Amino acid sequence: MLIAKVYGNSDKGLVRTNNEDTFIAQTIWDAYHWLLVVIDGLGGYEGGEVAAAIAKETILHTVERMKGSDCLDTIIQSVTDANNEIFNQRNNEERLSDMGCVITAAILDLEKKQLNVAHVGDTRLYQLDSNGLTKLTHDHSFVGTLEDEGRITEEDAMNHPRRNLIDRIVGDEIKDTETSRFIEAAIFPIEKGVQYLLCSDGLSDMISSAEINSVLQKSVNVKKKVYQLIDAANKKGGKDNITVIIANIDSEQIKRNIKRDNIPVQVGKNRKKHKKHNNKQSITAKNESLNRSYKIGFIFLLIIVVILTVSIIIYSQL
Repeated sequence: MLIAKVYGNSDKGLVRTNNEDTFIAQTIWDAYHWLLVVIDGLGGYEGGEVAAAIAKETILHTVERMKGSDCLDTIIQSVTDANNEIFNQRNNEERLSDMGCVITAAILDLEKKQLNVAHVGDTRLYQLDSNGLTKLTHDHSFVGTLEDEGRITEEDAMNHPRRNLIDRIVGDEIKDTETSRFIEAAIFPIEKGVQYLLCSDGLSDMISSAEINSVLQKSVNVKKKVYQLIDAANKKGGKDNITVIIANIDSEQIKRNIKRDNIPVQVGKNRKKHKKHNNKQSITAKNESLNRSYKIGFIFLLIIVVILTVSIIIYSQL
């Protein structure tokens, strides 16, 4: 059975005064299903933070409600519910009228060996395997499309003046799971040795994929890798909130207990002692049996003597 070593964290960076990012990195339903979500709030100082919090709460609620359902259907529905909940609350206060967020959400199913993904916006999902680092999601933005099509380089995209213009967000209007140009959904097979990275653009806008790959390749645990990536983004300026989740896929060591007819086997001196102890028990049992036989014989003999004595007395009186 596969297992996952998972850790996530979020940092406000060096420029922002608050953190509009949030994340989920926890098991759901049982030990073999993980919910991994990076949420980047949009819409001003308070709006983005509120939208991210609404999305997080809604996703958790929907996933729990849909326990036992298909994992891909569940993660798609959870992002759709988050979208509609944010939209419904936008009109409650003027300061929240433009709030929304972008999301990369996944259910890691270790039993079926699948990663089920629902993605909207410019948060990202990467995979590191023997073939190197691969970006599995697409940035739903003008600059992201140019980069994905190979029309500009990664460095050009990171420095492009329009890199923050996003064409898909969560919370701008009511949607359902069939709405076109909304959720990018996919299932990816997983195997031992693969690492997955989910992150906000606070990481990917600050450090290159080569730098990300360098950290993921290190022989340290996932927690240290998360902090090293956040530190690397801050060293480059930390211009935005930085959120990172890493999931490392490994295999579980199964211990087998071998039973031999439920009889314990002793070895060495203990085994010899055990044998001697059994011999002593056998001799004791034989002695007790002989003693019982002697007692019965003595009682029987005594009865015969009494009978003979009584018979002699009676005969003598006749």
